Amino acid sequence: MTRHTSLPALALLALALAACGPAEGAPGLPSAKSAAPPVLPEREADPPQLAPAGAPSAAPASGEARFVATVLPRESAELGPKMSGSLAAITVAEGDQVKKGQLLFRVNPGTMRLQVDSAEAGLAGAQLARDEAQRELDRQQKLAAKGTVGAVNVERAQANFDAAVNAVERAEVGVSLSKRALTEAAVVSPISGVVAAKLKSVGETVTMMPPTIVLIVQDQSALEVRVRVPENRLRALRPGGALTVHFTALGLAREAVIKRVQPTIDPITRTVEIVAEVDNSDDMLRPGMYAEVVVGAEAPKTASEVQP
Repeated sequence: MTRHTSLPALALLALALAACGPAEGAPGLPSAKSAAPPVLPEREADPPQLAPAGAPSAAPASGEARFVATVLPRESAELGPKMSGSLAAITVAEGDQVKKGQLLFRVNPGTMRLQVDSAEAGLAGAQLARDEAQRELDRQQKLAAKGTVGAVNVERAQANFDAAVNAVERAEVGVSLSKRALTEAAVVSPISGVVAAKLKSVGETVTMMPPTIVLIVQDQSALEVRVRVPENRLRALRPGGALTVHFTALGLAREAVIKRVQPTIDPITRTVEIVAEVDNSDDMLRPGMYAEVVVGAEAPKTASEVQP
């Protein structure tokens, strides 16, 4: 018996095959997904690396460059007591201007005053003993002249007198030393400047060893600027030359005179320290301020050649 397929069934089968299309992964027939390479996202550029604070500028040696500097007082003195005890008086406050030799503070001498009194009493006793020995020597000498005593008595009296004289001299030295120790209770300023810090108060105990810092006095009439620069900048630097120092906090720039170029190069950083001095007679600048020093490739002008 012959079987006949209906036309509607054949039409549906053809439509189903056309909708499926070629099978993915079939040999010889590339898939639509593999027809074009995948598109990768663009890689962002690395952010620029910033040099650490205080590092030399990356500017070429042929041009100018700025370097971060350290600003210090020209002179600074940390003052402690010359003897241990309690602070009896402090005659200055922070920010006060002081003169060289001015009294700053005084330590309670305690037993030092008693030692002076004792030494003076010992001296008085030694002087009385010397005077008595002198009278005895004179008496023995007169008796010996009359022949009533022998030479041995005179020699004994002379020895006693010499010992009494030596005792007086030792007592005088003791008085001098005790008075000197008493004067060490007072501390004066070794420099003229400003009281930058007051670290102790009246009544507190201070010691000579280990030393207790009571006051810090600084000469800020001129400031010392220290900056480290690469060794290839040495040809632009010499003592007496002038550098420009920028104090960014105040928005001003001043000329500094190079005082010295340190004699050694740091073998690790390949830098050399430059020490310059900048005037601060108007009291605008302060030690510790942020500052930048401009260094050129050529030798700077001397301070007398710099135009104001």
